[in-house]
Amino acid sequence: RAPEEGEVTGSTPVSSTMTAAISRILVWAAKNERHLGAAAFVLGFGVDLFTFTILSVVYANLAFAAYISLAATAIAIGSVLPRSREYVSTWMRGISILAPLAAQYAIGSLLSGFMIFYTKSAELSASWPFLLLLALVFIGNEYFRTYYKHLAFQISLLFFALYAYLIFAIPLIVDRLGPLVFLGSTAASILLFALYLYLLGKINSIELRSSLRFALPGTLVTLLLVNAAYFTGVLPPIPLTMSESGIYHSLVRQEGKYVVMSEPSRLWYELYKPETVHSKGGSLYAYSATAAPIRFSTAVVHRWERYDAATRRWVTQSKVSFPTSGGRPGGYRGYSQYAPNTTGKWRVSVETPGGQVIGRIPFLLEITDVPPVLHEETH
Repeated sequence: RAPEEGEVTGSTPVSSTMTAAISRILVWAAKNERHLGAAAFVLGFGVDLFTFTILSVVYANLAFAAYISLAATAIAIGSVLPRSREYVSTWMRGISILAPLAAQYAIGSLLSGFMIFYTKSAELSASWPFLLLLALVFIGNEYFRTYYKHLAFQISLLFFALYAYLIFAIPLIVDRLGPLVFLGSTAASILLFALYLYLLGKINSIELRSSLRFALPGTLVTLLLVNAAYFTGVLPPIPLTMSESGIYHSLVRQEGKYVVMSEPSRLWYELYKPETVHSKGGSLYAYSATAAPIRFSTAVVHRWERYDAATRRWVTQSKVSFPTSGGRPGGYRGYSQYAPNTTGKWRVSVETPGGQVIGRIPFLLEITDVPPVLHEETH
């Protein structure tokens, strides 16, 4: 039969053309897998740096949940793919390349988001060990990205991310903080992780059994380190943040506002130094505003501490506790009163009842017979 006008003979089917193009892309992706992993890392960090600094806690919680789901799904899909890539289909080969990248992107985004959120609620002088641990895991996630082909490495990081997420998500659900809430977060992390391993075992029991020899010790270390961080007060008290604070000579509440008398503000180049407070031995007032989500309620503790140069330790002189609740844009305000009578280094640690440090107000006390010059402020 002669070809009709406009008819093309000997043409390659469209599906074959697409398959060939996809194959070329996959060959390129396989050769540049390391660079694509770095790109996924940079992209995840950049997106988090932009979004998690402007998202509210509630929406950040949803974003974290989505990343956890993506990571768990990508790891599960990757675990069922055959190790040999020579005789598999084009689509399966594509999934074998994309699944580890998706897992790396999701876990990298989780870790960078955690760094942003935990740092917001952290007092660096108290929480730096946990932030250092978080930073090391974050850097290790990038440095050892070639290990994303190994299931043990993936599920170890997934548990760390799941645990760090639930520590901050469970308090949002129950609208409070405390040791029992933290232990509940720990139990929920273990149960969900065990359920995930059970489902993973149904998919690929042979590889899971060989991976657990390496993953379970890492999981146990994570549990021990995070529990030690919490019960020593090192773990930041997400979602609480201290928005305002200060040491004042008098404090009066008038028409819903706090009117305080303070000494002159420090110059810009002195902001890194503790404030110097002059006193004739009378009472001082520690003021703090603690921001929290709507309906969130807990207690806030003001711990007045003096530095003992002989023992090189901070010694508690007074503790005052008062309730706080969330929802106010500027934070829930509160204050405590104490009459320090020893010169030297002092600080007021603003804490949760469990000892997590929300913030600190350091100052140097000088006792003098001359009353300091004061000016009025309103909060």
